[in-house]
Amino acid sequence: MSSTFEKRIILITGAASGIGEQLTLTLADSGANVLALDHDDKALVKLCDTIEERGGRCLGVPFDLLQFDQYDQLFLAIKDQIPHLDGLVHCAGSLNRCTPMQYVQRDDFRRMLDIHLAAPNLLTQTLLPLIKRAKAASVIFTACDMTTENQCNWHGYGLAKRALPYAAAMWQAEHPGKPYRFNCLNPGKVRTPLFDRAFKGLLPSTIKPAADVVPAYLALLAEESAHLRGQLLQYQDLLPDNEAVK
Repeated sequence: MSSTFEKRIILITGAASGIGEQLTLTLADSGANVLALDHDDKALVKLCDTIEERGGRCLGVPFDLLQFDQYDQLFLAIKDQIPHLDGLVHCAGSLNRCTPMQYVQRDDFRRMLDIHLAAPNLLTQTLLPLIKRAKAASVIFTACDMTTENQCNWHGYGLAKRALPYAAAMWQAEHPGKPYRFNCLNPGKVRTPLFDRAFKGLLPSTIKPAADVVPAYLALLAEESAHLRGQLLQYQDLLPDNEAVK
């Protein structure tokens, strides 16, 4: 695995917890130069310290993705640190609670749309010049089961996540024949802090840990999956023993 990602430059949002954290650690262990973006400064420092102790390379990027007026400044800061981006993985997410549409607060509804739909698309737009400079690049939007299932009480979160496959397809259709690509990955139910808030009635031990879905992200970042473009993919279809990426 180390030869696959050796010296590749990959930015991960929501890097200090959940899937983002496990993916960041794995990529750093595999020799990648990781840019870890997260709004939690303390957790980000701890993550970067852990990676450095293990001999990896990680640049912590403290940033609140809801500060849309700061995206240009973020780009200027990043472009002075790296020559290009080989990968961009959108793992950042937030959820206060599951609420029926008729009761959800307006601010909460809008926040869910902003963090799960507006932010990943606008960040992709912002970082596209660095993505274009790479020999080949993979952009991954993180979806959920609501992309294919009609589930109640997810309000803006569910609406935003369902729109992500179309976003990936749109990005791809607007950049045909380019060496960079866009896909949407559904990791399914994963044992993360967001899951703990959403599914209080389920025992965490019955849900797979974040480490179990990391191989799917790695597969979609690898050059061997370059034929996968503008698609919604299920994590189990990208595991090493599956033929989807071969």
